[in-house]
Amino acid sequence: MKRNFLTACGSRCLWLIALVILAVPAWGEASIAISDNRATETYWTKNNSAGDKVLLSAQEITALNRTMRTRSDSLVDLASFDVNVPAASVKEMILKAQQDYRGESTPGEVYDASGKAISTASYAQAQANCNLKALQGTITGKYALTTERTDMRLLPTPQNYFDDASFRHYDNLQGTALDPAEPLIILHKSADGAFAFCQARHYTGWVSLGALAVTDRAHWQRYVNPKDFLVVTANKKVVAVGGAWTVLFQMGSVIPLANSKLQAHDTWLAYVPVEVNGVLTEAEVKITDDDSVNKGFLPCTQNNFIRQSMKFLGDGYGWGGMEDSVDCSSFVGDVYRSMGIEIPRDADQQELAMPQSLNFAGLSTAKRWQKMQEVPAGALLFKPGHVMMYLGRDAKGNPLVIHSASSYFTFTNGNKQKHYIRKVLVSDLHYQNSKGVETIDGLTSAGFCVK
Repeated sequence: MKRNFLTACGSRCLWLIALVILAVPAWGEASIAISDNRATETYWTKNNSAGDKVLLSAQEITALNRTMRTRSDSLVDLASFDVNVPAASVKEMILKAQQDYRGESTPGEVYDASGKAISTASYAQAQANCNLKALQGTITGKYALTTERTDMRLLPTPQNYFDDASFRHYDNLQGTALDPAEPLIILHKSADGAFAFCQARHYTGWVSLGALAVTDRAHWQRYVNPKDFLVVTANKKVVAVGGAWTVLFQMGSVIPLANSKLQAHDTWLAYVPVEVNGVLTEAEVKITDDDSVNKGFLPCTQNNFIRQSMKFLGDGYGWGGMEDSVDCSSFVGDVYRSMGIEIPRDADQQELAMPQSLNFAGLSTAKRWQKMQEVPAGALLFKPGHVMMYLGRDAKGNPLVIHSASSYFTFTNGNKQKHYIRKVLVSDLHYQNSKGVETIDGLTSAGFCVK
């Protein structure tokens, strides 16, 4: 099957699955976004008397993360990952990472960034660049760190694969985006030497070698399990490196500290990985102690789920982390990680990993609204290919959610219209998919870590 941003949404996070595209995309005035005071942190936190109660201790979160790794094979404990991997296993990992392109002889009708159609020959070259014939015996992985925000791709090519020659927001080859200081294990290199196939804590795929610094295990472990670190609590955080350049971090990113004590002028001294001829050096950077960072993870509370989610409000939708932003599953993943909870990258895997869940399958609409009364704030609501975070009930008793939404449909006099909204927003559960089904009726489950 040709992979595109509709057929792929079950494997990642686009909330709308449209089996056919019959509607013309529109940027009309209709909107599912709520813009009154219900789209503020204060509305949800001021009257929640138990909102700042710590739900999980650090030890309980460690145990929770261990449990979720048993429920989803997309999550990996890098610290215990065996870097000696049979070549056949690495080959299977590379093929699995291709998702819907696995076994396909043509790319389908896709276009590059200039609007030019991707030829079968170009696609074949990208497949050949996987360099599978070079995989022999046992592969010994190398330890590496990302030195900039970079993409993890399904195939080792910089070419974009867009389904539309002019609508360039959904690259079929975009797996996810990795922030700086992300520890990886390099398992293979492309035939042209430009890409490395890597295992991350929550994904596998191809990363540009220019964004990686190879190091020894001792240095690498300081990033896998840092003793003292900052966690980025803002939606985005730009850090200056030596006055020469900047690097962009997104919420939940972990930045190891060079010194555990707060320095003069209320600054932290932290490490940022730097690549020199492919090898790691570390730059010491000064980071102001403000509300964009926190020493260690934030406490796991209902109010922190809400506070963190609201920091993304209004940000653009970023398919697979494109455009330096979040799609639906990376949005909730970043919020959870700011409290130390590691959930899978993709929405379908997130649903599998949740240790507690409420099943909506087979329920009538009335029973679904009733079931929503059991859902705690901060829980994740799932429908095919999409995930939302539950905020609670407003003053009128309406359940509201916050999510990174791509599009929705409206119906007027039997005419269907698709609206691309492409941003993080607060909405109710009445908005419709391409078949006119309201979201409340499309829910499959609510997942949460603790009530």
